[in-house]
Amino acid sequence: MKITNLRTEYLIEPVGVDSRQPRFGWNAETKAKNWIQEAYRLRVGKSREALVRDETIFDTGRVMSKDMQHIPYCGEELVSDTDYYWTVYVWGNNGEEPKVSETAFFRTGLLEAADWQGKWIGETKDHCSHIFRRTMQLEKKVIRASLFVCGLGHFECEINGKKVSDHVLEPGWTNYDKTCLYASYDIADYLVTGNNAIGFILGDGMFNLPGGRYVYYERSYGKMKLLMQMNITYSDGTKESFITDENFHMAVSPLTFCCIYGGEDYDSRLLPAGYSKADFIEHEGFSPAVITEPPKGKLKAQMQPPVKVMQTYAPVKIMETGPDVYLYDFGVNFSGWVRIHIKSRGDQSGTKITLTPGEILDKNNVPDQKVTGRGYHWEYTMNETNEQEYAPRFTYTGFRYLQVEGALPLQFSLNNKSQPVLDSVQGEFIYPNLGAKGDFHCSEQLFNDIHKIILQAVLSNTKSYLTDCPHREKLPWLEQSYLIGPSMMANFDYQSLYEKIEQDMTDAQRETGLVPDISPEYIVFGYHKGFVDSPEWGSACIINPWLLYKKYGNTRLFAQYYDVMKKYLDYLSGMTHHHILHHGLGDWLDIGPCKPHSQNTPVPVIATAIYYYDLCIMEKVAGMLGKHEDAKGFAALKTEVFREYNLQFFDDQTFRYATGSQAAQAMSLMAGLVPEEYEEKVLNYLVRDIKGRGYAITAGDIGHPFVTAALMTYGRSDILYEMTKITDRPGYGYQVMHGATTLAEEWDGPDQENPHGSQNHLMLGSIDAWFYNGLAGIGTFWTESEFDEIIIRPYFAQDVSEAYAKIPHPYGEASIHWIKQEEMVLVEVQIPPNARARLICDHDKSMRTFGSGYHEFEYTVPV
Repeated sequence: MKITNLRTEYLIEPVGVDSRQPRFGWNAETKAKNWIQEAYRLRVGKSREALVRDETIFDTGRVMSKDMQHIPYCGEELVSDTDYYWTVYVWGNNGEEPKVSETAFFRTGLLEAADWQGKWIGETKDHCSHIFRRTMQLEKKVIRASLFVCGLGHFECEINGKKVSDHVLEPGWTNYDKTCLYASYDIADYLVTGNNAIGFILGDGMFNLPGGRYVYYERSYGKMKLLMQMNITYSDGTKESFITDENFHMAVSPLTFCCIYGGEDYDSRLLPAGYSKADFIEHEGFSPAVITEPPKGKLKAQMQPPVKVMQTYAPVKIMETGPDVYLYDFGVNFSGWVRIHIKSRGDQSGTKITLTPGEILDKNNVPDQKVTGRGYHWEYTMNETNEQEYAPRFTYTGFRYLQVEGALPLQFSLNNKSQPVLDSVQGEFIYPNLGAKGDFHCSEQLFNDIHKIILQAVLSNTKSYLTDCPHREKLPWLEQSYLIGPSMMANFDYQSLYEKIEQDMTDAQRETGLVPDISPEYIVFGYHKGFVDSPEWGSACIINPWLLYKKYGNTRLFAQYYDVMKKYLDYLSGMTHHHILHHGLGDWLDIGPCKPHSQNTPVPVIATAIYYYDLCIMEKVAGMLGKHEDAKGFAALKTEVFREYNLQFFDDQTFRYATGSQAAQAMSLMAGLVPEEYEEKVLNYLVRDIKGRGYAITAGDIGHPFVTAALMTYGRSDILYEMTKITDRPGYGYQVMHGATTLAEEWDGPDQENPHGSQNHLMLGSIDAWFYNGLAGIGTFWTESEFDEIIIRPYFAQDVSEAYAKIPHPYGEASIHWIKQEEMVLVEVQIPPNARARLICDHDKSMRTFGSGYHEFEYTVPV
């Protein structure tokens, strides 16, 4: 047995941990079957040598527990910007001697506001951008160096001519009046004895939106600003700090326009070559940096995974669409930008190259931006050098196509000797490095294609929060976080990002208890109250912590955010009439003639079902936290809501709720609002409705995830199978057959004759949970089991001969592979050490339980 994947706050050897009680986790690797951790001993020290000498600041002693995640630090008080080391001993149930891990490391951030020594420097005007630099004379050898930076809205940093990281759009987006994130780096390898230099360039990001080109909303938390602290330890043990203050100098930036919604103009002639190098000589355009007011928000370390360039795309087609106008097709819709490499023909300084991205094309093969934001583009102005490279820094969009003006693709350059040549054009797909990755594929290619477009949309809309779309709005609408959470968490580890999202909701919560639909609440829509206050959106503050508990065993959010959760639930209770809610957006974008507003299901049904689900969660959470009076209160209120809901909406003769829509039936079932004796009849009504419509979808943003969950939970994957195969009516197959490469905003959005809505939205991606949890059959969320029991319930669809799924689990990877062999189905299951599994087969009504390791089973199924 080997101990692996040692993590502090979900990260491997993080720098900048600002929790005073960080949590630790690890995994075990062993081929032994049914392996369980019986005990652990975790030790923390101030150095590797201290651990060897058994000089610890925290020692759990031997703890008889199988827990290997979320183990809290409970030692002496941690100190800012300090290195700590830890190891763990693990005892298994196989009687072997305990194994000890390698030594892991973490570095704290700046734990107190008083630890920050620097002054804020920055801009005083809109549309005015500068570069910032200073030099530092280091007379002794550096053995340790930390850099802490808050650059608002975004920053890029270089030391001695080298970027300090490959992170982009840093720091993450927040309500800057409440929270401002700072980034932390270990920079010892960037510094040299002698003269050094550091340089910064800033972008507005979500911090400041003054307009000037397409912008979804204008809003400002202030002008761009920068706070930096560099702490250095020398070989003789002495320390020195360098900070942002008047010793920084500033000069005009090459960013002549930058807007996260509108694009970027970059004049490379304005960037002094080598400005971040120590030997750079400042020209007369440099002046002392301007001291500015700090933002209102509290500084907090950025602990969610950083956004990076994670994939690249080469164009699959290049064509000339007009005189000196060229179109690049990358073959797939994604979020990010392009990187171009330019070769000049002589001195072409001042030549402008305009890059216009788009999701779709109009009839003249011009990028059509009517949905995504008209006028978005990147403009690069060349300098005098022979070879140049450009990629935007602080703005991105969703696109498949790129129109180029002012330069020639390489293959078109022979007949034109005057314009600069684009030696290469590369699409760069940006999203966070989310760590562990799931996988799904099966013999039904349509399902593989649907999975692919969902995954593309999920990654396109995962940044420092979950966006609705990567272009038009880029806003954090909350409902998708829990509705599509099971799908996303089957693919990636979202734990730390969801903790950040919970803080975003806390920062957005109003005094009344309302959690607005968008958090951070960058914009308040005035034309429909539901865009501010819809229970299906705000309830994410209650449902998301429950989702993390069910998926990861994470209970910290219950204690940390209980007051936020309860305050919101109290707000909803105060909005009821006879225990029924009557406000909100309902089943947004369900299918019918009156979209986007809920048309098949009454708003009170949707809102109250979610409200009741909130009550169910809060009763359990209160009980777990020992808040028994609260739990009793929630239970009593549940009883009243249950009674009134069924009194007002349930017809016990037809067994339908309200209109009997797919959403109404499924949400009533999954929220627990159906009396037990009627569950089968309510389910049957749902099934008959779906069959009667030729397996067509009618539910929308809110309802469809519950339809998926209900049919999967109640053993009707056969219905989901038929629904997902449909290609001639709006739905998943329809989108694939109409050429979608990402999931669209509307069920029929990619209509080739009339494409409409955003072509890159994740909110309808709930069927991916069925691919993993239902078809392949591993890891469903909708059970009463604990996170360490993996439920396996495959569906051997008649026309599917094989399915495979792998999911990330807190204890390691879990997977299933089933394949049909004549009248037999071979099922292969891999369960990570310390986990257990329950295999349910609906075909023969059998159930098996087993522990970790590789297991094979055979089932007889009808041909």
